[in-house]
Amino acid sequence: MKASTDAAILTKTRAEEHDADIWGEFFIPPYFERLGLKTATKSNYIIGKRGCGKTMLLKYFDYHTAFSSRRPSIPTEEISHIGIYWRVDTQFCSSLQHRGITEEQWQIVFESYFSLYIGIEIIRSLKAIANSAYPNFNTGDFERLHFNSASDFHEDFPSSAAELEIHLGKIRRSFSTWVSNVATAKQPLLPPGRIFLESLIEDIREVPALSNASFYIYVDEIENLVSHQRRVLNSLLKHSQKPLIINFTSKERSQDNQTTGPEWVNGTHDYRLLDLDQLLYESERPFFFSEVFLANLDLASGLHESELVKRLQSLESMPERRAPQYRESILSEMRDRFPTKSYKAFAADALKIDAIKRKLEERISKALKYRSSRITLSDFMAFTTIPEALVTVPALLNRQALTPEKVLKALGEYATTGEGQFHTSWIQNNLVGALLEIYRPYGRECPLYSGFDTLCTMSNNNLRHFLILCYKALEIADLKEEEERAISIETQSRATYEAADQLIKEIKTFGQYGEQLRIFVLRLGSIFRALQATPPMSEPEQNQFTVNSGSRALKPEELNFISEAIKYAILVEKLETKTKGSVGSDIIDYQLNPIYSPYFQISYRRKRKLEISTDDFQVLFSGNEDEYRSLARSVAKATPEVDDRQLGLI
Repeated sequence: MKASTDAAILTKTRAEEHDADIWGEFFIPPYFERLGLKTATKSNYIIGKRGCGKTMLLKYFDYHTAFSSRRPSIPTEEISHIGIYWRVDTQFCSSLQHRGITEEQWQIVFESYFSLYIGIEIIRSLKAIANSAYPNFNTGDFERLHFNSASDFHEDFPSSAAELEIHLGKIRRSFSTWVSNVATAKQPLLPPGRIFLESLIEDIREVPALSNASFYIYVDEIENLVSHQRRVLNSLLKHSQKPLIINFTSKERSQDNQTTGPEWVNGTHDYRLLDLDQLLYESERPFFFSEVFLANLDLASGLHESELVKRLQSLESMPERRAPQYRESILSEMRDRFPTKSYKAFAADALKIDAIKRKLEERISKALKYRSSRITLSDFMAFTTIPEALVTVPALLNRQALTPEKVLKALGEYATTGEGQFHTSWIQNNLVGALLEIYRPYGRECPLYSGFDTLCTMSNNNLRHFLILCYKALEIADLKEEEERAISIETQSRATYEAADQLIKEIKTFGQYGEQLRIFVLRLGSIFRALQATPPMSEPEQNQFTVNSGSRALKPEELNFISEAIKYAILVEKLETKTKGSVGSDIIDYQLNPIYSPYFQISYRRKRKLEISTDDFQVLFSGNEDEYRSLARSVAKATPEVDDRQLGLI
């Protein structure tokens, strides 16, 4: 990072760290044209996992950005989509229940609170429009704007736009005071729900320049509302139409579809579901993530008008961005910045490190002694010219089905002809696991966690995770005063560990199960590390599990815990088969998010799985420390002489 670089830009990996106005900071994703939000005539339900870019997208559609003072020109048709982004205040909304007031009363209160909040935002959006480059509505027009219907709701409601905003703000503060003191304070008079907002909009559309004004409300984190509040918003969504359309956003689609009346929200008829994780195609992700990273580098360097930045902020540039030559140039630049080596080269490098070579020799000698073999260590170490095969030998020698003689013969065949079992399966199946294990004593700097494609795999299609990995590598390179444009493999390796460590610590903030989820990740990752540490390494690269045995089905609280882990992208689920498992459900594989793999020095690739019972899962989920350690040793089939440290449980 050069001295002239604005490091603050490269620390913002969450949308919440940006201002409401993100004009000049948002990069148009490849799926943007497929969204159709600005021309929508009915509600949209936008879902996307944490880190997918959902909040930045919503901020882009919000009026603070659409009518930004930094936006040089604004087309007149922009008025037909005035976005209002409302992120649910979970703590405040959760206080709007119980305390001696019936649910039906709270339901009415919440609808009024919603209209109060959105009513204020509608007026503020008009003020933003008046102060922007929008040509048909200026500050003088705003000062002359009157809401003639306001006094119909209460005689104290002023009609002037500026005065009404102030008055509604006072009511909102009074309402907050009442919520904190419901037993002693008098409930303020609140405007009614939908009809109040519709009346405001009718008054607005009386102004010729605003006759096409339509308001799109984006309610974020809808899943965090209590049931009666969700029913209120479901009713508003179900009956949405221009010029007032309510939209939902959440990490995953909610199944709470009841309204305040006898109707239910229907996903086919009442809204259009937009899954951002599916809209961004697999082939587009590495390319778009790279664009965002490189464009942010330009912004951090003060190059706000660079060709790349302008290209990513222009809809007109979308065809150019789809061109194969352009895409390849972006990916090529990223591979140059984040280089790596082949697994064979990593094996050769490992043998050049005396400590690792000695460890390899110790493991081969120990295995030969255990097998009572007459073959000597030197017989195997004569094959240092084929390091990719040699590093797998300790694991092969510890497998009862393979004799030392057979392994040595296959080693000789591979050295002379490049054929045999090492060529057909042994290297392919064991090399990565063997490399991870021999580098384990080095802890935080395993070179396998390097290279652009590896960073993409570890980020698991999550833009935020990808940026964290890249920014951490830049930060460490800067501290080490690396001058080269390409970031060294050692620096990348250190960065991936520190990023994983940071993200594991962050888990405790994930909702009601936060700390329990963090402990679960530490336990699961340590078990995978213990499996890798067993001498035979018969199932290398295990980083998935499936629950398909046991005397009972998973309990509701266990299923809920798994759902939370999936919602926060701690686990990645994949349906393995339509066949029912013995515990009464489809067999599903759950992969520990590969972003955490450097912390445990386990494989980031989706390879092999561990089959556990429902009782085993209960131990991972809620067992005490003794139960967990017993499970870990049992799963790893560890003999008594193998201590917890060897298994990676300390």
